Amino acid sequence: MPDTLPPTLSGAARMLCSAYPGGMPDTAYFAVLALLYEHFSDRNLAELMATVTGKDAALVLNDIYACASSKPAPSAVAAVRNLLARHGLQAVCAED
Repeated sequence: MPDTLPPTLSGAARMLCSAYPGGMPDTAYFAVLALLYEHFSDRNLAELMATVTGKDAALVLNDIYACASSKPAPSAVAAVRNLLARHGLQAVCAED
């Protein structure tokens, strides 16, 4: 799956696939968007999440805008941060 993305996004896709091998649960989706929002452009984040989740990129972009105006609970974002940290979050965020 990450091979279909530009090299700048493939590391992040591998991280997300590693953290969520059975697919990203709906309960984590908005928290992941909120966490990664500051590290990617809107278009790149939409492309990344569309590839990882199988959702349409235009719908993901709308979700990004909704998430930016109505952030998920800090505890949900912290839980996602802890999980993704074990799968290479720091390296992915350093790439931006």
